[in-house]
Amino acid sequence: MTHADPPNETLMSPRSLCLIAALVLLIQGFSIFAPMVVLGGAIQWPDSLDYPPAQMLPLLLEQVDAVRLGYGLYLGYSLLFLVTGALTVRLAARPGPQGVLGLIALGAAAASALARAIGIIRWLTGSVALAEAHSAPGLSADARTAIEATQGAVNAWGGAIGEALGVAGFAAIWAISVSLLILRDRQLPAWAGLTGLAAGVLVALPGLELFGITPPVSIVLSTTGIQLWFMALGLLFLWRGLRRPA
Repeated sequence: MTHADPPNETLMSPRSLCLIAALVLLIQGFSIFAPMVVLGGAIQWPDSLDYPPAQMLPLLLEQVDAVRLGYGLYLGYSLLFLVTGALTVRLAARPGPQGVLGLIALGAAAASALARAIGIIRWLTGSVALAEAHSAPGLSADARTAIEATQGAVNAWGGAIGEALGVAGFAAIWAISVSLLILRDRQLPAWAGLTGLAAGVLVALPGLELFGITPPVSIVLSTTGIQLWFMALGLLFLWRGLRRPA
């Protein structure tokens, strides 16, 4: 090997990879509290997701700056899930080709991030426009009713894409696939895979609404379960990264 030819090394050391994954997972786990605080204080989120349009549209217009901030933070948190999903797959699988489970997990992470983003954008674009139209002076009762019906349809459509498909569907598929990778390849402790399976099943339950079935748990409870799993994995990767030599 000549001096100009560097040794065959990976672009990132295992220690650096663990520490970066720890940082991303802890940010992913804790960042949900930012939109919860902003939107909860402004529009009583997530209860406001079930408010009738006649109640939601004036509230949305009254708190439009806080709504934009809160849902903007939520959008960033949702897009970060793609990075979180890819890093977790990388550390859960053996070095080399990841196989079908790894590809399913990566695809589900990408689909989840996209679906969540589409669901959130309804509050930053269409719903704001409808709230402004709803408040126009001299609006007839029929026109106001039509705007409220449109908002109801937009909210149902966006919620089905963001919450039902993005979170309950694709995020659950990602969590279960990653957990099976952990149990199969044994790169991480078995408890991480077992708790991940539980978190994946829990986060999938609100998706039963798509089939007309009332979920046994609320979306807040199911989301809290997977957030705690993110935090646990983040602490695990942090501990492993700090134990490795620099």
